[in-house]
Amino acid sequence: MRFTEILNKPYPAILNKWKITLSVSVFISIFLCVFQPFGLQFVQINNKTVVLAGYGLITFILLLLNLYLLPLLFKKSFREENWTVGKQILWLICIVLSISVGNYGYSIYFLIFPWLGIKGILVFIAFTFPIALIPITAITFAAQHIYLKRNLALSEQINNTIDKEPRTGKANDSIITLHSGNQKHQFVSERIVLLESEGNYVNIYFLENGLIKTELVRNTLKNIDLNISTEILFKCHRAFVINTSYIEKVKGNSQGLSLTVRYIDKQIPVSRNNIKSFKELITNTDK
Repeated sequence: MRFTEILNKPYPAILNKWKITLSVSVFISIFLCVFQPFGLQFVQINNKTVVLAGYGLITFILLLLNLYLLPLLFKKSFREENWTVGKQILWLICIVLSISVGNYGYSIYFLIFPWLGIKGILVFIAFTFPIALIPITAITFAAQHIYLKRNLALSEQINNTIDKEPRTGKANDSIITLHSGNQKHQFVSERIVLLESEGNYVNIYFLENGLIKTELVRNTLKNIDLNISTEILFKCHRAFVINTSYIEKVKGNSQGLSLTVRYIDKQIPVSRNNIKSFKELITNTDK
């Protein structure tokens, strides 16, 4: 397999951000205070331990900016469906570079580092970048393999429990009423195949006389979801509610699971937070 193909493989977007932020920051503080590498053992300043621990604080602040603020400002760039191994590595490298520059400024402020200007920044980056590059790449590749293997096994397990024909009988032809302003739209729950969020609208995919049809309702999926009580309708993602009776196949990749639904020509994602409940629903449902 080509290296470029590996870089283009799907990857979960920024997992466990609080854990990453706290663990990395605390590690840096402890590591620098205990081992004092890069000549720090020769630095003579007041409150040296506190000052060295401050590198962890700078790291914490910059991680917050990189892992929380920027994804909020540039949501399209950080969409998980477009996130890959290569983007993850590049993103982590950018984070390391920003932390290097921030810690350089901190070093200059406390007169820890003797070189000023561009030369100083390059020297400081040269200290930190090579140390970070190999672990970042190795951990990313290893994590991608672990996520992929786990989700492939899970998708295979779920696929073995899925009927090849739609299940019936759970909803008892119950009626789902969806409000759109002053209008009411009613659907037989068993005939609903998919609900998809489209901004302030929800697109309803449903069966009528054996054919798939769609109807756009002015509402939000969050509000509609409150009215869903049938067991066969499941909110697998913030933008999708599926009818589990029409699932044809479950696919796994390193980001999680995606679904192929009868009559619909698109892959429906299952968000990581919903994977456990989705598995329990499918594997425990009486056929």
